[in-house]
Amino acid sequence: MKNLLMLFGVTLAKRYTKRQKRIFYSQAEPFFRNLNYAVELQEVKKKLLHVSNIYIGDTKKAKYLVVCPYDTPSRSLLPFTYFPFNLSKNLSQENRELLIRSLIYIGSSLLTYFVFRQFLSFSILIKVISIVFFVGLIIFCYRLITGIPNSVNFNRNSASIALIAALAERLAKNRNVAYVLLDNTVSSNTGWRIFAEDESLKNKTIIYIDCVSYGEKLVCAHNQATSIEAKKMVEVLTNVDVIDQVVPEEHLKDTKLQSFPKMLHICTGTIENHNFLVRNTQSKKDFKVDILRLEFLCEGLIKYLGA
Repeated sequence: MKNLLMLFGVTLAKRYTKRQKRIFYSQAEPFFRNLNYAVELQEVKKKLLHVSNIYIGDTKKAKYLVVCPYDTPSRSLLPFTYFPFNLSKNLSQENRELLIRSLIYIGSSLLTYFVFRQFLSFSILIKVISIVFFVGLIIFCYRLITGIPNSVNFNRNSASIALIAALAERLAKNRNVAYVLLDNTVSSNTGWRIFAEDESLKNKTIIYIDCVSYGEKLVCAHNQATSIEAKKMVEVLTNVDVIDQVVPEEHLKDTKLQSFPKMLHICTGTIENHNFLVRNTQSKKDFKVDILRLEFLCEGLIKYLGA
């Protein structure tokens, strides 16, 4: 597990830009092919986004699909709290971030306008300082527009990729399990929507691996209809304290669980004010890894998927 965490959490830690994602695929594709898995790159253009989802194994014949995002987020200007089971709260924070960035753009434009109105009256030294300052301001605003790739992303979601890679190694002969790595699912939700729109996958059991690097609590969330599958999983996770959480029907529409009739969403985090949340994503603080629990989780999933 440590070697896989080094590969996906350090060597290939940034997966935000197209170039970074191409580098990731160039390393991930031979890794899984060497385990005798078929690897298919699904490329879809959605408005301004180019989505590249990666399908590993025979997803049509497999009973279980183990899924996680592989893209990484941009760094947030304000502390970002991720709510795995409350999409509305995530959206409100993203809108807040967009508003702050818009205010920075507007403020920068106004500042530029007023300074350059007086530019000819400045001394040579002030002119040089102004030019250097505004060149830096332009670069800063450009980086805000394109996004600043977060450099450390263990919880969201390098540890999840490492876990899937470990499962693929250990279950290489089990063709009843396939894997999907989703693009534009951390930075947006487009990759997930493309995956969930595939009607041929609605009869599969989806194991969604989210934020499993570090957190006080480990939860297995699901709808009422998937309670039997959840119980099977919890029973084999003998060395891990797992919360078996049934999400009420009225709350499903605000979670990814709404997309599939049989889905288990595994995530670590903290419970505060009746909300399950994950702190320090989209920041340099996303570096903690509970390796022992991750290994126990891997062993439990192998028992569950191999049963």
